[in-house]
Amino acid sequence: MMKPILIAFLTLFFLLNSRSNVFAQFTEKENPKTTLYSDTIDAVHYGIHLTDINLTKKTIEGYTEIQLVSKTRNLSTLKLELASLSVDSVFISEIKNNNFSHVGNRISITLKRAINRGDTLRALIYYHGHPFVDPSGWGGFHFSGDYALNLGVGFDAIPHNLGKAWFPCIDDFHDRALFDVYLSVTNDKKAISGGTLINVTEHNNNTSTWHWKTKYTLPTYLISATTGRYEFVEDTYNGLKERIPITYYCRPSDKEKTASTFINLKSILRVFETYFGPYPFERIGYTGTPGGLGAMEHASNISYPFSGWTGSTDNEWWYAHELSHMWFGDQVTCASAEDMWLNEGWAVWCESLYREGIYGKQAYKDNIRTKLKDVLQKTDLTDGGYFALYGIPQTITYGSTVYQKGGQVAHTLRGYMGDSLFFGGVKAYLQKYAYNYASTYDLRDFLSTYSGIDLKPFFEAWVFTPGFPHFSIDSTVTINSKSGYNSTVFIRQKLKGRTQYANANHLEITFMDSSWHKFTDTIVFSGAARNKTFHLPFAPALVMVDMDEKISDATTDEFKTIKSTGEFEFRQTFCKLNVKQIADSALVRITHSWVAPDSLNLLQPGIHISYTRYWTVDGIFPSGFQATGEFTYKASATLDKKLLADSGDSLIMLHRPGAGQRWERTSFIRRGSKTEGSITIDHLQKGEYALGFVDSQYIDKTKK
Repeated sequence: MMKPILIAFLTLFFLLNSRSNVFAQFTEKENPKTTLYSDTIDAVHYGIHLTDINLTKKTIEGYTEIQLVSKTRNLSTLKLELASLSVDSVFISEIKNNNFSHVGNRISITLKRAINRGDTLRALIYYHGHPFVDPSGWGGFHFSGDYALNLGVGFDAIPHNLGKAWFPCIDDFHDRALFDVYLSVTNDKKAISGGTLINVTEHNNNTSTWHWKTKYTLPTYLISATTGRYEFVEDTYNGLKERIPITYYCRPSDKEKTASTFINLKSILRVFETYFGPYPFERIGYTGTPGGLGAMEHASNISYPFSGWTGSTDNEWWYAHELSHMWFGDQVTCASAEDMWLNEGWAVWCESLYREGIYGKQAYKDNIRTKLKDVLQKTDLTDGGYFALYGIPQTITYGSTVYQKGGQVAHTLRGYMGDSLFFGGVKAYLQKYAYNYASTYDLRDFLSTYSGIDLKPFFEAWVFTPGFPHFSIDSTVTINSKSGYNSTVFIRQKLKGRTQYANANHLEITFMDSSWHKFTDTIVFSGAARNKTFHLPFAPALVMVDMDEKISDATTDEFKTIKSTGEFEFRQTFCKLNVKQIADSALVRITHSWVAPDSLNLLQPGIHISYTRYWTVDGIFPSGFQATGEFTYKASATLDKKLLADSGDSLIMLHRPGAGQRWERTSFIRRGSKTEGSITIDHLQKGEYALGFVDSQYIDKTKK
């Protein structure tokens, strides 16, 4: 799910230090990880009847019939959940049962006769009242003008599942059931849920009941109810397995925008089916939601904001994200909130994958790189620190770590395994756990078995450990051999937001000669440093780590082929080139490293170097190539705040030709203020650049 104000990050509610009183009274006190009602009983079918949805009073009234099967012996108490609403009466197997309590979220019903494993019963519960709305303002059951709808999870609610906001249920990620949903509305409105529309029954009092039925089991947070003044637009999609209906329910004013808004939907469906297998539900549905309530992956009936109906492709990433949840989250559901990256991280990654399928591999790489820069720059601030993907605190389940870092880890896993094993394994995983739940460990172990690659080190490094590794070439030594050249590459690993090195790393090393011929091989290593000798058919003019950007480590890289003079912006590296002279094509690669540069080998005492970042300029420059390099600085917490605060007004730029060599001050022109601006290097050279400053007692007035 995505909030409408989000483009790159979910800036959620972890900053709140206390919960509201309203939230407190509806928060289950038991440990949601270990105490699941579905451990003892299985709901196999829900019949949900909302007989009155009162838009004026903002209340609902109805009843739910639940078919249940015991999973244990001697079950004497039935536990269900219902938030905020009042229970009017309870029937067990058609016999009224007054021996129940409803405290907080929990309904406890004492059975007149205990049941054993495999026994079935039918619970019928009548209820009414003001439905629960999450304190975040997002999840729960909402009223907005002519519209009423549920959103299946709450960002602040713990546990997050909010099927209980509008019907009594077993409300966790494990329990899945079939649903019949009956929604009664006035005849000027439509009522939409998941599954297939069975019929619309008109009544004498100017109301109608809309009956929807699901073919596939769902956890309770993924069934939906949306009512309002909608226009209906229909289409069909020829899926891999069958012809699937597409339904759009939108505002009347948006009807003419539907075709152009969703113009690429079928192409995106084809991309996802190709990589993940046939579309897993009976209908592809998008239903508009009002008032900034956001998007939610309700199965076969995605809640999609009215603001998304733009008549253009501007927001296709948004509906692609929600569509991908039909596989990641709906077909296979995360086993717990602590596994949420399996839902949301993979959906964020799919925002890049669909671009590859429609617009090409470069569009995929550009989107991944843009998102990686944002993660490295902002996620620790957004979420209040560095966190491992698995076991994320539930206060930030829906934060940037889960979404944005999760997407980067999915991308990195693809690079680690290779496309054939990765996509084959993911497709098989989705089939193995179809219409069930899976944990992070399930994914790891399944892909390991499928591929024959031990993925424990990868998951330890990228999923179970906070922060990021950083990989760089420390040095290269090349000598002639009888049949070519032997090049020894020394690799170094640094750490960002972590204290533990990544092991069993697979790094591609690409060599290029002066004629741009390439040779790529892989080094596998653990720990802080490693070297490997590669036999090459040519003398390398350029050596690069991860040229194809398959690994989302603590670097953002861009390279460009430059054939003319002019300005060239390396947007994700905070750098811009102005090429003054060029006689032949140049290859320029700029890497922005999100770790501190080496502070050794400074030219003179009193010089301090950046605490957080540095640049590497490399490439193949033709004879006579001249360019200036403009590097930006900013006193933000994510970039240079401490450095600029410590520097006074003595900011300088340092350069060295390569790792292990001496840092030296380089001449520059500075533009901007003390807190924000740029430093321009007149004659850009290969090597490393870093911001620095000089203590006031050492400042050479002639060089300031």
